[in-house]
Amino acid sequence: YIALMIRDYYALSEPTDDYALSEPTDYYALSEPTDDYALSEPTDDYALSEPTDDYALSEPTDDYALSEPTDDYALSEPTDDYALSEPTDDYALSEPTVPEHLKTRIKHYKDAYYNSSIQKFLSLEPYTRASSTRAPQIYHEECLRLEKLYFTKWAVHYLSKNGATDITLLQSYENEYEEAKKGDENADPRRDWGGRLRASISKKWKEREILDDVESAYIAEPRTNVNVNKEELKKQLTNTGNNIEAQLNNVKELESKAIQAANKHMNNRDDKSLEEQAYEAYSTLGEELRSLVDLMGEAEFQRILLLTTLPKDEQIKMIIQAMDKDSTNCS
Repeated sequence: YIALMIRDYYALSEPTDDYALSEPTDYYALSEPTDDYALSEPTDDYALSEPTDDYALSEPTDDYALSEPTDDYALSEPTDDYALSEPTDDYALSEPTVPEHLKTRIKHYKDAYYNSSIQKFLSLEPYTRASSTRAPQIYHEECLRLEKLYFTKWAVHYLSKNGATDITLLQSYENEYEEAKKGDENADPRRDWGGRLRASISKKWKEREILDDVESAYIAEPRTNVNVNKEELKKQLTNTGNNIEAQLNNVKELESKAIQAANKHMNNRDDKSLEEQAYEAYSTLGEELRSLVDLMGEAEFQRILLLTTLPKDEQIKMIIQAMDKDSTNCS
């Protein structure tokens, strides 16, 4: 259920030189897509098999279309993560809520973020066993490079579509995106097995793009008889942000423990107790990652309500800053 994308158990070839060039198999390989969390094979919507010249910002396709929520994705009644309880004096004449299709897009983004985080770990782990001590840094550089490529692509789309008045900011991201594309054309494909890391990062930012489009339309809607408390929302969002930072640090510690457990098992594959310890470490990591993205979903809901109270330029600034920070999360 926690979708660790694990098939059977380990059988990795030994890493070589600076790169862990062997194809991930068995324990680390991506299994067939399952439930809501698994990654499918990279498609044209999610990842570029070969670097192209333009990376055009196309309109969402059928894969991303905002169809009616289905049983797989639709949320039932609002939960504590997504809805405020009974209206209070701090809040409103009517209870602030968001429509079901927006909750669905938040869930899609959460799932893509979770999958991307799992894939980052699966990509990193073999590098920790490579013969070169610089190997983990090579992974880190590749992860940051891909994050910057798809973040700047997202930023150009977001600023253009939302009519940002800060033309200098838009031009800055356009320049960064062009530079990132040139770097992508010369990137070493050996650093990313089968494009899996690229696919997961690309999908995460595509889901973010779609969510932003839906959010922007919702925020622009006229509202009557709703009186949210801006300062209270800011306080809630700050508190949730602090909880996210604490949980992110927890996840990083668990990631380190899972890598250590995996390496111990790989050094002694006949020891069943080490195998069980490695599996338990991965399971715990997956559970805590799910808790992390649930907190992110809560923050997203709070931010949406706050954005409805802010001028357009402040809305754009808040989203850009949040996503810029997220684009540097590569373990």
